[in-house]
Amino acid sequence: MVTPVTRQPTRRTYVKTIGAVGTIGLAGCTGNQQDGDGSGGNGGSSDDSNSSRNVVRMLSDRSARDIWESSIEEFNANSEHTVEVTWLPKGVTTNEQIEKMRGAGNLPEIVFETSTDAYRETINGATAPVTGLVDELNTLDPVRYQGDSYLLPAVTIPLMGVYREDIVEGEPRTRAEWVTEARRISEEEGMGGLIMPSGRTNNATTQVNQNLFNAGVEIYQGPSDDIEVTLDQGDNRQRAIETYRWMKEVSQYNPNTSGWEWGDTVNAFVQEQAAAALTIGGLIILQVQANRPELASQLRAMPFPSVEGVESDHWFAYTEGFYLNESAPNLDGARDYLQFFMSSDYYLNFITETPLFNFPTSLEQVQSETYQSPDIVGRHQNLVDIVVDNWENMRPVLATADGGSPNIVAANAYGRQIMGQSADQLITGDLGPEETVDWAAEQLRGLEE
Repeated sequence: MVTPVTRQPTRRTYVKTIGAVGTIGLAGCTGNQQDGDGSGGNGGSSDDSNSSRNVVRMLSDRSARDIWESSIEEFNANSEHTVEVTWLPKGVTTNEQIEKMRGAGNLPEIVFETSTDAYRETINGATAPVTGLVDELNTLDPVRYQGDSYLLPAVTIPLMGVYREDIVEGEPRTRAEWVTEARRISEEEGMGGLIMPSGRTNNATTQVNQNLFNAGVEIYQGPSDDIEVTLDQGDNRQRAIETYRWMKEVSQYNPNTSGWEWGDTVNAFVQEQAAAALTIGGLIILQVQANRPELASQLRAMPFPSVEGVESDHWFAYTEGFYLNESAPNLDGARDYLQFFMSSDYYLNFITETPLFNFPTSLEQVQSETYQSPDIVGRHQNLVDIVVDNWENMRPVLATADGGSPNIVAANAYGRQIMGQSADQLITGDLGPEETVDWAAEQLRGLEE
């Protein structure tokens, strides 16, 4: 029998959820790691000098402050512009801090945010294009709106499967193979076979979306300004039913995972109560390395379980980066700094604070010697190879309108974690697969209104 893992507190921000275990700091995903008071680095006070047209203000909640501040120091020494950074205070949202700075006459030119929040600001007319930077740096383009790019992505974190080579037999890849292996692991090893989370969590919501994508389900159709929910229509309905049926079957060979966040899945590996799971980037690998290094060599990356005869063109990847406030005074200076930072060693040094978890946003940089130089990358090269092989399909949940355009309904559904809730209706509730599809479609249509 599989025994439940004791849950520990987790943070439930969009992508900054790491879980309670581990000693490493995950750059770009832990939010405020210091007691930020909102003050600026490198002379970032709010005195009269801030009225200069050459000042560039940046609002960020990133870790690795020493790297950011060193980059700003070098840029300021060699530019006519002066970058001043404000670190987001604990307990304050980005929008609250922006309004506070706007009221003080210090509206930041640059804001570090998720692709979803950048899109919300864009459709409200609050952001300025960064098309030239996206094109020149050849990055992913997660917020493409009416022909222009509105987010310069700095971090991407693709979904990734991880399993224990010493427990899992035969390299299962298809859904059917994973059901068979999960049953064997549960019965013979007393461990969770393939963790299938449910509930109102980022973890469950992300995985349900990807499982549907892998079955070729088009949850939505239509252009960005006219989204239609198609989860329960035509072939999508049958594929979705089969997906939920598979999730229900796999869940039988797991502990009760209702309400599990990413950190709970990590805990299951650390406590040797799970043999395989799907997570964000190399999070499990990094945390097992930090907490149970003797187990780390047994971990191997894998793609999501596939459906025979279906090739998905959507590989879920969290994306965060920079957007520009359209009404801020020094957008030229802001673009100059972003060009400098994203082309510099500072950027890759920031990313390689947590290799295998944070990935650069251009394929060239993923394949660079700098990114691939850390020892842990060499020990888990197959994870990087999977990312490279599927790079063209890396997209956030936002990119589910026609042609991969932004979809605000999908973004809002993610924020409310509707698909994770649908898994709870199925796994811990009393709905069957058909009823679960109907329930999810009804909830999604409520967001169209």
